[in-house]
Amino acid sequence: MASSGTPPSEAIAKPLSDFQKIGHETYIWTSPSYLSKNASHTPLIMIFAWNAAAAKHIAKYTISYRNLLPTSRILLIRCFIRDMFRRTSEYGPLSRPAMDLVNEHVATGGEMLVHSFSNGGGNQVNEFAKAWKARYGTKMPMRIQILDSAPTKGPWMKSHAAIAASLPKSWFWRWFGGALVHLLLACTFVIWVAVRKENKMVILCRELNDATVFDNAVPRVYLYSRADQMVGFEEADEHADIAASKGWHVTRVQFENSAHCGHVREDEAKYWDAIMKAWKTGHREA
Repeated sequence: MASSGTPPSEAIAKPLSDFQKIGHETYIWTSPSYLSKNASHTPLIMIFAWNAAAAKHIAKYTISYRNLLPTSRILLIRCFIRDMFRRTSEYGPLSRPAMDLVNEHVATGGEMLVHSFSNGGGNQVNEFAKAWKARYGTKMPMRIQILDSAPTKGPWMKSHAAIAASLPKSWFWRWFGGALVHLLLACTFVIWVAVRKENKMVILCRELNDATVFDNAVPRVYLYSRADQMVGFEEADEHADIAASKGWHVTRVQFENSAHCGHVREDEAKYWDAIMKAWKTGHREA
């Protein structure tokens, strides 16, 4: 069993303050024990955070990874509403600093753990993988892929809950935010119908299972909960079914009472053991 990676509260007094910004919402942390000349023993952990995730919440995961994989580097990609609606052509230039770092790591024999959260992180990893393929002509290199609290096809009320949760906490947004989110969703729906465009979240769900972009020899771990108000349990389960039918080795880690992007709080041993077991097993040979 993996030891608990959950950090004490004092460890996140200044969350992410030891990360260096290297690009658009892109940050790197390097362990003091990082083996710069021995990449095969130094994992790169790539975290795609959920939409508008607070630094203090992200830090609970980054510190846990630091404890569990002490010679690692952590590459963090954050996400905000504007990032969810960018054109695919914009992601290549924005992702270049991260791609350069990943390419350097894997070119010297290093391996990568990729952990995305919610549809925000799912969108970012999907666009990164497409930009990677466009630049290098290969699938995004990973030892394992973690899909946490994702994906969802974006039904109205779940989309409303997800966007509303990311709004500022001022009185204005508390009073009017919910109505404005409904208005945003209505406008988006009208535009999609007018231009005969498919729901972006439906496209995302399909593209995350595109074996021409993502390597189906890379094991996947799905972490999801029956109590998640933003991503339906049955949606994550269905996505895992489709992935398995397309050749992915899928591990489902199901929780009963945990909230969105908070499954580790229900059972941290179950959560981290599944991730570390997949990491030790690694990439399946073709």
